[in-house]
Amino acid sequence: MTPIYFLPRNLLSVLRDRKGRITPQTVDNLSLLLDRFAPFVKGGKEKTAKTGGKVLKDVLGEIEIPESLVRTYRVFYNRYKEGLLKSIKAEWVVLTTKSRLVVGLGDESIYETSIRLLRNYGVPYIPGSAIKGVTRAWSIEMLAELLEGADGFSKDFFERAGEVQELLSKGDADGFPDKAKVPSHASEELNEFLSAFGVRADPGSDVDLRKIVKDLVDIFGTQDKEGSIVFFDALPDPDNLKSIFEWDIMNPHYGPYYQQNDKPPGDWYDPVPVIFLTVKSGVEFLFAVAQSSTAKKDLKRVAQELMVGALKYHGVGAKTSLGYGRFKFKNTARRGQ
Repeated sequence: MTPIYFLPRNLLSVLRDRKGRITPQTVDNLSLLLDRFAPFVKGGKEKTAKTGGKVLKDVLGEIEIPESLVRTYRVFYNRYKEGLLKSIKAEWVVLTTKSRLVVGLGDESIYETSIRLLRNYGVPYIPGSAIKGVTRAWSIEMLAELLEGADGFSKDFFERAGEVQELLSKGDADGFPDKAKVPSHASEELNEFLSAFGVRADPGSDVDLRKIVKDLVDIFGTQDKEGSIVFFDALPDPDNLKSIFEWDIMNPHYGPYYQQNDKPPGDWYDPVPVIFLTVKSGVEFLFAVAQSSTAKKDLKRVAQELMVGALKYHGVGAKTSLGYGRFKFKNTARRGQ
């Protein structure tokens, strides 16, 4: 079925291919293509043309970024890495997606779902604010685990995490105990968290907790003070950029329950498949952190280790509770300054 585009005829004559479609081969910037050239179809008894993830998948098929755009993006990427990051002595590391990744799934979009793309190049990226957020969230979870059984804190893990978050937001390091004991059943995550601060996590050993908290307050800042570390947007490596997208599907069964107040959740409703675009596993991204101009202590390496732990165990983007957005080191892990 030939898609319908609500565009001027002269523009369509330039952008359409022989099958009447607008694809990355005719508009190489995927961000521009998705935002401005949405395909519509009219089928069956429907009187109005509709669009959505399924229409997009049927029209675009398997998405490949054209080589011409990869070359252009490579110039930008190299200037960013070799020029900007080196000039400010940033710490950087290349990590690989261990699972599918989708950032910006809930962004405003005509297709119902979305994906965050660099406007100028149409390649996926992860905002630095999101990376900082998951790194801070993971650090809070690790402190909550370390404070299990501590006086003055809740016995419930999630309530304890909320208490930790409130104290960190206020920058109240004195609200934490001076020392904490490493639990006998400490998780692998907690061991990696403590190693970021140069602490050996032997079960039952004492940890200088207040020193760790002060470093975290310094890195992430508080409600009244900015942090000393800048988290940069993560960019995909141009060497494996050509075929990095993958279509995915979610299959909600309880549409009437979510949309109408008087409907109970029940298995008798028809599922409504929602197709959305993701970054597939095995794609390399460059992550970087740098020290702000007001920083008094160099905590770049600590922040980078925390970021790596958060991306490994917590994940970033949408659907992390289902395993999306996880990263890993490859055997040839690259990092530098």
